[in-house]
Amino acid sequence: MDKTQGIEHLLTPEEAAEILRVKLSWLYQHTRRRTQDRVPFVKVGRYLRFREQDLVAYIESRKLKG
Repeated sequence: MDKTQGIEHLLTPEEAAEILRVKLSWLYQHTRRRTQDRVPFVKVGRYLRFREQDLVAYIESRKLKG
């Protein structure tokens, strides 16, 4: 039995930055913010990880309406 079955794939900061098409330093800055502009992340020990669905929701919430 696969132990990872039912657990979604978590992205590294490098992978998340590539998906968002931003510099890694920008991503780290936006994970430290204490505002609604904060990029959502999961903490696994001392490591930051990102869920792809959270990144998609983050992008969608930033769309300008017009």
